[in-house]
Amino acid sequence: MAPTDRDGHSPLVGVLKELNRCEDVCRRLDIWTESRPDTNEPLTSLLFTQVKSVTNELRYLKAEVVKLSLDASQTAALVTGDVVQPQLAQTLISIKSRLFETFELLDFYQREERHGQDGALNAVFASMHILNHHGPQDTGRAYYNEDKLYRIGIKLQNLVNEVFFLNRPIDQLRVECSFSEMLDQFRPHYAHTYQTLAETPYELDAKGSVFSGSYGTVQKVNHKRSGEALAMKSFQNVFSDKMTRKILREVAVLEVCVHRNIVKLVEAFRLEDDDQSIRLVMAPWAPYTLMNFLHNSDIKRKECCPWFEPNSPKSDRCIYRIMNELADAVQYLHGLSIKHKDLKPENILLNYEGSNRITPLITDVGVSKIYVQGGSTNYKDSTYEYLAPEQHAREESSLRSDIWQLGCCFAEIIVVAKGGTSACDKLHDSFINDDGNCLCSIATEHEPFMQALADICMPGNAGQKRAYGIITRMLDLDPSTRSSIDLVKAALTRLPT
Repeated sequence: MAPTDRDGHSPLVGVLKELNRCEDVCRRLDIWTESRPDTNEPLTSLLFTQVKSVTNELRYLKAEVVKLSLDASQTAALVTGDVVQPQLAQTLISIKSRLFETFELLDFYQREERHGQDGALNAVFASMHILNHHGPQDTGRAYYNEDKLYRIGIKLQNLVNEVFFLNRPIDQLRVECSFSEMLDQFRPHYAHTYQTLAETPYELDAKGSVFSGSYGTVQKVNHKRSGEALAMKSFQNVFSDKMTRKILREVAVLEVCVHRNIVKLVEAFRLEDDDQSIRLVMAPWAPYTLMNFLHNSDIKRKECCPWFEPNSPKSDRCIYRIMNELADAVQYLHGLSIKHKDLKPENILLNYEGSNRITPLITDVGVSKIYVQGGSTNYKDSTYEYLAPEQHAREESSLRSDIWQLGCCFAEIIVVAKGGTSACDKLHDSFINDDGNCLCSIATEHEPFMQALADICMPGNAGQKRAYGIITRMLDLDPSTRSSIDLVKAALTRLPT
């Protein structure tokens, strides 16, 4: 005899009622999606896939419950006495949770941009932060989350004080605006507005170096509460909406890059007393770049990197680990369909963490984009010396162009590991020299570059020769046969570390 509750009904009746209610919701979502035009927009595809997935999961569960409920011998698998089995209850809770995620995604879909690069980045943001498709995420520095929640708490407190303690009439429009401002802080590529720099949680470090570029400056700041050293990138003279969108797109890319070998976005903000600037705060503060490492004198390099000794097995292991971690970061980007577009030694930081531990960090995603096969691209965004052959030819470039650029960086790294500054100079002279026929790019000077690389590396030990082999496959002139990042990563793991 099937178990019943106190009212004489099977507990499964209640479960089926819940499933019917959920199915009714899914039916309405199905009708809504069928009424929408079929597009290739990533955010639209993400929503439609989510609706289809949760609907199929629900209908499968309902069919299983109905089938088992008709067989008294199987009912015990679903209920014990008048209590639903924990596994069934948990499955039902999971489906409800997915429905809530679907509604949150639907709200996001209706509020945010769906077209172009912004729409593609919003799809990655939603997949990561709404649907948790990429696993548990480190959403940023813990203290920054506290700073944001503190700001929201103060705003809520002020509203409550006005209504309940100061007996002021409720201004519905103001309340709605306040809640809208609070919710905005959880939207993609959000930039908070402070009145002055002094109001921010950051303090300029007077002793820190200031680095200037065409965009503005990068300087050291310290978080006031934690004391952590951070980098503040300031974009000056932001006069146009086009430039603002470009900067906020960089914010959007950083928001979805949660990897130990990619710089972390802490916050983007503006100032009321300097409304023509946008500032990005990133972690960590790491002023020493791969470019510094490559082109410093041997003496200067030894001062900055005491762990390094040319042609030393111990140093080689550290170099291979750096290469492996950089490949891991690029693999992460490509897993999100993000093409960096400007991998070069200046855009790789070397953060010294003590105990001879160097962590490489990819930075400057200002020209990065979501790769779409057949989509347009701007070849001028990438640095000329590191352009892939297909970029020089103005042919369609893919994620394999990043592999070329990373391979160029790896080539420079291993020649320094083998022979220090003199080896780096020899490799550099192979593609940038005073010869009137030299076009000063690794792709256009591929033959002399590869010959110089072989001359330096091939007399080396087994690990150096193996690294050379990996790099030659990364620097294949034909992108269709060039190594993918997965093959690069697999090969690097076989180097001694």
